[in-house]
Amino acid sequence: MGKLKRFDIVFNSAQGVFFAGQVVCGTVEVELSEAMKLRGERPIPVAIVKKLRMTCFGRAYVHWSEVENVGHRGGRQRIETVEYSADEEYFQYKFILWTLESKSEESECMSAGVHSFPFSMELPLNLPPSFEGDYGYIRYWAKATMDRPWKFDHHTKRAFTVISNLDLNEEPGIADSLQYHGEISAGCCCMPSGRFSGRFCTNYRGFVPGADLMLYSEIENFTRSSCWCEFKLKLLVTYVAGRKYKQEKKVIKRIQQDEIQRGHSCSWTEAMQIPPLPPSHLKGCKLITTQYFLQFVVSSDASCSCDDIEFEDEVIIGTIPLAPALPPPSPCLTKSPLDPDSAAASKSKKHKGPPTYEESVFGEVSIREKDDSEDTSGSLTFTPRYSFYHSKTSG
Repeated sequence: MGKLKRFDIVFNSAQGVFFAGQVVCGTVEVELSEAMKLRGERPIPVAIVKKLRMTCFGRAYVHWSEVENVGHRGGRQRIETVEYSADEEYFQYKFILWTLESKSEESECMSAGVHSFPFSMELPLNLPPSFEGDYGYIRYWAKATMDRPWKFDHHTKRAFTVISNLDLNEEPGIADSLQYHGEISAGCCCMPSGRFSGRFCTNYRGFVPGADLMLYSEIENFTRSSCWCEFKLKLLVTYVAGRKYKQEKKVIKRIQQDEIQRGHSCSWTEAMQIPPLPPSHLKGCKLITTQYFLQFVVSSDASCSCDDIEFEDEVIIGTIPLAPALPPPSPCLTKSPLDPDSAAASKSKKHKGPPTYEESVFGEVSIREKDDSEDTSGSLTFTPRYSFYHSKTSG
């Protein structure tokens, strides 16, 4: 980078995590090996020279393409790729970080050495949380620019995470459990193969990242073949552009029970820990929404059987856990896999202090955009962070 040894944005939060409504503070750090001349703007009548500027953005954006039949031409169908996009701006703050009231040639040079330029801004209260998906994002970032005469400008860019709270104590029915029981006769009318059944329940309907989604299950297999059981925690993201929408589906976690042999039954308890995830619904955003679903499937290998026991219902992922005064419900199965008299049943997991902020389970993404030139430095990849509650076992 020649004379410019360092050009970076540093937030006062080491992890770059802030809450909606919070004041974001930081500095733009510049290190020069030699004095650098910058391009100034001298408005009249006051000779204020603008050298270093920064803009902070909050924005949601969605984009995807679809191959569509757009009509006929010359007796043939016209197939085209149609682009859909929409954006929603939450804020745009602009700062002049370095100004000098002088017309001298020397004043248009930034001296060699290390320079630190502070900034601060107050985030709006009702911001949606940070989110990065396959067809869109809710993103917050800062970009600083050094104007240079007759040369390409230098840019530096860095994104940060915004946390918007979803309090599980304010969501109706969250302390209830999910429950289901299903039974299917396997085979066909000319070749019956017996029946199999499955039932399960959970501890709650709502969870925070780090908490355990407890699964209490019973499977009965009275078919002539083996059967198996599987739980999936799934994410459904819906992107909206005008009257069109696009959906993205992901399996976040999967738990599968070993095969249950014919003539056998099986009861077990499994804990599915919730990984760092964005909260449900992304309140405050009109273009993107998230929903989480727990799916329960029991299937048999019996001949002529094409039916599965299948159940799916929504669970809520929040950022503030249920109050400790709410005990988890007792296992709701006829033959509880948890023995209430056992030592294990007397133990419960409690949240250990305030949450930490862990990187999203979906990993990092590129935040380079069309207006980011090759001279843009800083951090052009980003991984949003979400509340994560560490648990301790107490008895």
